[in-house]
Amino acid sequence: MKDKFYRPLKGEKITLIPITKEHILQMRMLSSDSDIWTWYTEDLSNPDALEGWMTKRLEETERGDKMTYSVLLNETGQVIGATSYGHLDWVEQGIEIGWTWLGKKYIGSGINRHMKYLMLHHAFEIMDIERLELRTDEQNIRSRKAMEKIGAKYDGTLRNHRSTQGNRRRDTVVYSIIKSEWSQIKSTIFKEF
Repeated sequence: MKDKFYRPLKGEKITLIPITKEHILQMRMLSSDSDIWTWYTEDLSNPDALEGWMTKRLEETERGDKMTYSVLLNETGQVIGATSYGHLDWVEQGIEIGWTWLGKKYIGSGINRHMKYLMLHHAFEIMDIERLELRTDEQNIRSRKAMEKIGAKYDGTLRNHRSTQGNRRRDTVVYSIIKSEWSQIKSTIFKEF
């Protein structure tokens, strides 16, 4: 099923393209700023750590467990980050968007919003998904606000859900958008696309 839907998603500013080993090598240059990895379960500020983490995403994609995309800036063709669809449930038509990161230069630039539009559009209108989830560390206020800005609703908290950096157990907040909400979200929140 993955192969039917795993294709480039092209927008005005960016293209989400199926990840390759070559993309991962380009991503190494973006790892050095530790600020972008604060809320990740692993510290990826070392190029080798980021390459290893992204290689795992590629392997999960090859097995059909994820659909990981490299984020390419259309203007330059440069790889500037990555994102994935995961927890693919083709029977119940559920999916999660996550494992998303951008080079520091692109945080707050509107690229993430553009990326989420492409992924939501593809999930609801092409893949015919019924429920889409987004998750983050409960303490990651910036990410939570971004999820709310795109129309996602808070579903609950998975307490003591997983280990993270600094030997801390994190509580994971879960947000979702369901298919019946997409038309309204698309025509209001994403009306410029």
